[in-house]
Amino acid sequence: MTKRIVIVDDEQAARLKLRQLLASLSEWQIVAELNSGQALLETLNKSATAVVLLDINMPGMNGIEVLTTLNAQGFTGEVIFTTAHSRYAVDAFAEAAADYVLKPLDGNRLQLALERAAQKLHVKQLQQTQQELISHVGQRARPLKVEAIDAIVTQDGIQLAHSGSQVYPLEHTLKQLADQLPPHFLRVHRGAIVNRYRLSEVERWLNGRLLLRFIHSDLEVLTSRNGARELKRHLKM
Repeated sequence: MTKRIVIVDDEQAARLKLRQLLASLSEWQIVAELNSGQALLETLNKSATAVVLLDINMPGMNGIEVLTTLNAQGFTGEVIFTTAHSRYAVDAFAEAAADYVLKPLDGNRLQLALERAAQKLHVKQLQQTQQELISHVGQRARPLKVEAIDAIVTQDGIQLAHSGSQVYPLEHTLKQLADQLPPHFLRVHRGAIVNRYRLSEVERWLNGRLLLRFIHSDLEVLTSRNGARELKRHLKM
């Protein structure tokens, strides 16, 4: 099935290079080439576009600001940054970018990024089946959609799923939960699993650890050093 792709870059030469690289990838169809983030926000068909190839340094809104806006608007596709600057990578992955490709662009590297984006899209499609966990409180059972979970944290021997301002106790062990959750749920500490798609900020902490914050919650999770390395590997930090 052909996937629709939008190119956003203020430099014509960069747009031409992307068009040339995509020409050999028949499963991807370029539906628009735009020169600014504002143009993207004004014209994007959120239900039809699978992937946006987005530059960062552009006049007006930069790419990070554009992705933040897309997330707030509920964009269901994926964003791959194509940029000459590596210093924005942490911010990009904190906003759940699918990948971060440095210029000068390489065909193999771009194809890998598109494969990762396609995998994330596939996961989202699977998630539309609304996988749920069950939280038992007394005699009541409450269903909890997996994708609404920010993190699951062990507190006083109980696994607590945090979803926005709500907290749901779970009966399974953290290992059992880690085994059944989708791959974007990462064990970042012996007492914490996080949904990396719900991260809003990743802050470097003492002794190689990371402090994690979330889009819809005031919760903060401090990783272990091993957990920080695993998260960095997934975020390509």
